[in-house]
Amino acid sequence: MAGRSKSTSPVTTDFLIIGSGVAGLRAAIEASRYGKVTVLNKGWRNESNSAFAQGGIAAALGEEGEQIQSHIEDTIDAGKGLCRPEAVRILVEEGPQRIHELIAWGAEFDKVGDRYAFAREGAHRHSRILRAKGDATGNEIVRTLV
Repeated sequence: MAGRSKSTSPVTTDFLIIGSGVAGLRAAIEASRYGKVTVLNKGWRNESNSAFAQGGIAAALGEEGEQIQSHIEDTIDAGKGLCRPEAVRILVEEGPQRIHELIAWGAEFDKVGDRYAFAREGAHRHSRILRAKGDATGNEIVRTLV
């Protein structure tokens, strides 16, 4: 692997996070409150499925009378019986807080004027999809978390 260094020195850390996608980076942020964190990735910092993810991120933040319950229902319906309802509920209920967190940390989601540009995509009854730089949402979230 040209251009990549191989370290043979021991590394001391309190938390070893394997993977630099959104889940790994978010885990690293939480763990950093309790000790030294090392993030290990198979490639460069921006080489993760998260960084390459296109499309947008869904959250119940829209302006069409969006409700948490309708987002939960849409997600379960789209899952065709494969979703655990309790997991969906947690994901949807915590979604708005996580989006606000990303924005506070510097994530730049697409806007029309001074308002976020929410889109409506398949399986969603309301406009709740936020995008960053068109289809570079994953890369923008990874950039923010790093």
